[in-house]
Amino acid sequence: MFRFVLFLSLMFTVFAAPDADAKRRKKKGPPPVGWQAGEEGQPQCYYAPQWDTLTEIDRRMKRSEAMDDVLNQWRGQRNDGVEFDEGLVEEVETVLLGRPEKIEAVVASNQEKCLAGDVGAWQSWARTLKAELTAGECNHPLDYTMFDYLDIGTGWQRPLKICKGNRIQIKGSSKDQYRLKDSGAWITVEGDTATPTTGSEWPCNVEGCFEGMLIMKHVGAKSGMETIIPVGTSAVYTATEDGEISYRINDTSFFDNTWHKSGSVIDHTSIEISPAE
Repeated sequence: MFRFVLFLSLMFTVFAAPDADAKRRKKKGPPPVGWQAGEEGQPQCYYAPQWDTLTEIDRRMKRSEAMDDVLNQWRGQRNDGVEFDEGLVEEVETVLLGRPEKIEAVVASNQEKCLAGDVGAWQSWARTLKAELTAGECNHPLDYTMFDYLDIGTGWQRPLKICKGNRIQIKGSSKDQYRLKDSGAWITVEGDTATPTTGSEWPCNVEGCFEGMLIMKHVGAKSGMETIIPVGTSAVYTATEDGEISYRINDTSFFDNTWHKSGSVIDHTSIEISPAE
């Protein structure tokens, strides 16, 4: 009996060992890359390459290719039942083109959403991307020209958002006249240069501020700090932080302010705000 058991034990060792060794020797294949078939009835999903194995030049090229492949599926070009709003696709594409280093994370998350198989949830996630990818950034650079007319009957007006580092120029037309009291002198956006304003009651009370002149204010979005500068006919300002600018005349009351009138023509000071050259 003992010999029989020993024989079986030896037989098991002889025949089992090769199978165990074979399993140990079996190697995993390379991770999938590109379009891979999912479960039946589900769209194919895009798998990104192993980014860390690529040279910097190849990595940049593959980022661009991966973004195009993913967004083309969103556009419905694969005819697999996936088609997102075109405006959404363009929005995400614009954000990623300006932040190519974020493509890799987006492609990885996109693969997860695709594998989950819920196209509605997938598109809902895509709608959150712009906010997520631009979190903490200023989304309102003043990169255009704004035209307006000065209102001499009110305080700070026409608030415009501006980003840190934006260098802007504000101009006021120099020929249009107004006065601040019935018996006062006619002045332009340069103000009454004979009346500098230094008291705390004046909105602009630093050197170069005059009664009635065009002035500008910048309010920091985080700090709340106010910076007021005299403008006159023209001034250039560089934003020290994200925030908002506005303008007005340097005055403490508005009830008796009037525009100059010549016949049927009434003056109105034009305002232009644009990126500084």
